[in-house]
Amino acid sequence: MKNNSPKKSTREKILEATIELLWQHSYGSVSVDDICQAAEVQKGSFYHYFPSKVDVVIQSFDKLWEDSKPVIDNIFLASLGPIQRLDNYCDFMYQKQKEKSERLGKVLGCPYVTCGSELSTLEERVRHKLNEIFSLSAGYFEILLRDAKIEGLTSITDPQNVAQKMLSYIAGVMYQAKLKNDVEIIKRDLRPGLIRYFDLVKSELIPELIN
Repeated sequence: MKNNSPKKSTREKILEATIELLWQHSYGSVSVDDICQAAEVQKGSFYHYFPSKVDVVIQSFDKLWEDSKPVIDNIFLASLGPIQRLDNYCDFMYQKQKEKSERLGKVLGCPYVTCGSELSTLEERVRHKLNEIFSLSAGYFEILLRDAKIEGLTSITDPQNVAQKMLSYIAGVMYQAKLKNDVEIIKRDLRPGLIRYFDLVKSELIPELIN
């Protein structure tokens, strides 16, 4: 049977290899040679597209976000209720990490957080790119919280600030799951912790929603 899937360009192969290597290892332990070997390209091809390792990292983050965005848009559909959107997000994060941990034998956590903690004080361009991506991510939660307030679920007055706190909590849970190599931490802690940020108006909903 003929494979009709489009052939990946050299640039795409390099970006995808970079994402996978950074996700599994670290910026410091991954060399340009490692990327070229994983992408099955010559070193000259790498430097044809990317002036440096920092440049390929930044562009790989752009690609990771662009590839993830349609899925995230579907998770946070405005037609869904705020709690349903949150449930969808938590399920997605757990299933994605579980699939990778089963395939690779270890929990990888969030590539943005992992690389950001390593490079944010060393590479200003990486820090700016990660801040940009985190701001885009927080926007989904800000809209979710605004909709929750419209529906009378929450009394929070600063959804932008609370969205940032939720993102910090997510980063912490992902870090703990990676540190302990236990993907079930995500399933156990992510949703109950995020629900608490809603500051639910109807207190009788709390036991039902956090369990």
